[in-house]
Amino acid sequence: MSERDPILLKLRFDGPAVGAARIPVSHLMRFLDKMNKAFRRTGRVLDGNAASVRPGPPRKAIKEELDMDLVLLTEGSPAAVLGFERSHPAPALPAMDFGLEILEKSIEGLARVQVYELDSDEALPAGYDRGVLMAWRDAGVLFRLGVERIRLTLNHREAPITTDFTPTGYQRIQSLIQGPETNIRT
Repeated sequence: MSERDPILLKLRFDGPAVGAARIPVSHLMRFLDKMNKAFRRTGRVLDGNAASVRPGPPRKAIKEELDMDLVLLTEGSPAAVLGFERSHPAPALPAMDFGLEILEKSIEGLARVQVYELDSDEALPAGYDRGVLMAWRDAGVLFRLGVERIRLTLNHREAPITTDFTPTGYQRIQSLIQGPETNIRT
């Protein structure tokens, strides 16, 4: 059995705009801001709100559950890899850890919406609504700036959850937000 990675959340950026332990600060700040927005909006949906996009900051408990510190920036890799740990200790019972549930649902949902069929009646993943999709779409702007893939890895179990956010997935998310096109002829 493999040993669990001690870093809770890893982000790996690949593409011509990034290098060995290098990424433009503007790219990183943009992505982290939008990723945090996606996580907070997922938390709002999981918390029972009808819509994640609403004025005002998220509930203080959601924000505290998602506070993370940068603890790793790799060297010697052809990509920029960052690692994050939670700022506050996790609850004693993992099944009652709302912060981990938010991270898990958001990262798993990102994988699902990137392969979503537009004409499907399938519901959005748990914790997702239009606002969460818009936050991930805004994070995906990096694909226009020389980033070719963003890998998110959540290491909270023996088998980590890994999702690749790609330009194709970014296009799919944009299509989901716009909705199906109606062909009207007159």
